[in-house]
Amino acid sequence: MPVRRKRLTMWLTITGATAVVAAGGWWASLWWAAFTGDLGVPCDKAAHFARAAELPAGTRDRNCTTGQWMSASYELDFRAPRQEVAAWLRASYPDTKISEDCSSADACGQPQLHGPTPFKDEDGHRLADGVHVELDYEDGGVAHVRISGFTV
Repeated sequence: MPVRRKRLTMWLTITGATAVVAAGGWWASLWWAAFTGDLGVPCDKAAHFARAAELPAGTRDRNCTTGQWMSASYELDFRAPRQEVAAWLRASYPDTKISEDCSSADACGQPQLHGPTPFKDEDGHRLADGVHVELDYEDGGVAHVRISGFTV
């Protein structure tokens, strides 16, 4: 075999092996992020899963993630004006009582979700069986909102 052909074969082998290792590493990192609940998703998808209305006006610092281990879960984390958040919570979860007797937040609540179980949207996609809401009130009339939606 000529030297030139050996070099080409060696180069293709190394490049192919590197591509396979890189693709495997990328796939493993996505799998691990989904397993630990750190896989980023669009906030409108997370809000839909948690059966919430479109995020309130003035929303900023959005960070939404999903994960799946023993159940599917979506987390929403954002800041918005307190008045907008109050109206948004009433629109999203009208029967929810927000309590200020919380250990990890200024206010919290667990909306009662209604409908046949398992909960599915009109397209047959699974929705949250349970939701937990936490609010922290910050300076300047801002509310830091954290919502966890999960299946059982």
